[in-house]
Amino acid sequence: MTLRRGVQSDADAIRAGVLRESMNPLGLDPTRFVVAVDDARGGEIVGFGQLKPWETLSDRPKDDVVGQLVRLMNLTPNWSGELLELASLVVTKERRGRGVGTAVARRLVMDAKSATGEGATETAPPTLCLLTLRSTIPFYERLGFQEIVSPEYVPRPLQAELALGRIVARLARNDECVAMKMDWEML
Repeated sequence: MTLRRGVQSDADAIRAGVLRESMNPLGLDPTRFVVAVDDARGGEIVGFGQLKPWETLSDRPKDDVVGQLVRLMNLTPNWSGELLELASLVVTKERRGRGVGTAVARRLVMDAKSATGEGATETAPPTLCLLTLRSTIPFYERLGFQEIVSPEYVPRPLQAELALGRIVARLARNDECVAMKMDWEML
């Protein structure tokens, strides 16, 4: 198995995998993905995941209407640094339990740790969060994530997706959607 950056030609496979798993199909830019391919099977995609950046709307210019609204409503960030979401982690059913998901997730965590946004001057790692099913919490805990128990600590951009995810998780998987945050000190 090899890990590589996603390319535009991966878009259909990524979209199909995300839909098959009843995940959020929005924001699937293949270039943000790490893709696991099976070299013995001609480069067949066996897993993938992405780091999705979230814009800090309150940082928009003073004349930007959206930025003005966000500041007026006091919706400034409830996180520090750049906000990234580890999202769309999918492994084909026949390759589950063989380390593919762990390899992709670890690579994304390391990419996040070394990421700095354009023009960023801070050296602290970004806030790295994810939304997942309660049944998968142990997997992410092994990678250094902790459940965000209090709703006020879920980064605002993820709150609406979490609310919708709770409905979808209940209907599609009979599970609960939860938010988790990377504890960089655990690494």
